[in-house]
Amino acid sequence: MRLYRLAAALLALALLGGCAGYDIRYDFDASAPYARYKTFDWYTAKKGTGGTTSLMDKRVRTAVQAELQTKGFKLETQGDPDFLVTYYPIVQDKKVRTTTRVGLSTGWGYRPVSGRVGVSSSQVRHHKEGTIVVEVVDFRSNQMVWQGVAAGALTGLKNPEDANEVIPKAVRDILAKFPPN
Repeated sequence: MRLYRLAAALLALALLGGCAGYDIRYDFDASAPYARYKTFDWYTAKKGTGGTTSLMDKRVRTAVQAELQTKGFKLETQGDPDFLVTYYPIVQDKKVRTTTRVGLSTGWGYRPVSGRVGVSSSQVRHHKEGTIVVEVVDFRSNQMVWQGVAAGALTGLKNPEDANEVIPKAVRDILAKFPPN
């Protein structure tokens, strides 16, 4: 029984270690004129918040705008901007199945007399996985030219303090590759 408890504890630690952080992915159109991009505005056709609250939506929007301005882009709301930016936080229900197996086998001599004992336990856990998506659309062509994703960035946020710490960092990590060199 001790072996089973030890294996379960090690599995739990491995799962907790794997949940830390988020995965950044991005894609872009290499032929887009990134060098001429100086101003931006918000893309008005909002895709929805995917189950997030308006507070979470506001945090993401504020972080995207602040990061773009830190990179030297100016918000242009009166004239035509060089590019439009949109974002959407998505929260989805996910299921994770974990199976723990513990076995013991013995043998003896040339022709082993063997015996096996095994215990298996499966559990299904439900959790919410949150992702931030940022997209850039060329104003002149109205074509998406860049997309960045922080998969799992909104997962495990338990309070406003967590969200206020994680979201700006996740947005900074997403936009680290914008514009591409």
